[in-house]
Amino acid sequence: MRQSDLVAHTDALFRAIGVTVVRFQQIEQWLAEELALLLRMREKEDQYLVSAAMSFKQKVDLFVDLFPKRGAQPPKLSEVNVRVVRNALEKAEEFRNRVVHSFYAVECGEVTRWVRMKGSLKGRAGFSLNSAETNIEIFEKCNAALQVIREWRFKETQEIQAAADEIAKHMRDGTI
Repeated sequence: MRQSDLVAHTDALFRAIGVTVVRFQQIEQWLAEELALLLRMREKEDQYLVSAAMSFKQKVDLFVDLFPKRGAQPPKLSEVNVRVVRNALEKAEEFRNRVVHSFYAVECGEVTRWVRMKGSLKGRAGFSLNSAETNIEIFEKCNAALQVIREWRFKETQEIQAAADEIAKHMRDGTI
């Protein structure tokens, strides 16, 4: 990779990682807002209380429990499939964690390129290291999927499922 291409790729990679982080923060905050409404908390600051007091998984679990009982369906919005939303929220968190907890480095060899590395130490399997060349196009697809998941309240079930599937596909094949 030429020096100018490496600089452009570096800028695009950093931008993509930043978009991932911010979109996930928005997902988490919008979920906290929804929970504050479901819990009938009245003050604007209550959403921050919910956000600070619970992990993302706890927020998702509480949402799945409360939404079918208390979630009002505005007339012009699509019916919410809680199972699909839960799956999408879980995929969003898994993607964000993979992005944030990976190590990114320029690999210099026959080809100079950015790679993402993620180590794992699991039981009997022992240590494994997953290494893949960073792919900005796939990052952008996954970030677009995060945007759909962020807006789950306003999206059709099929769109939410497709977004979760897009992220899952790239995590499964190791490109993210």
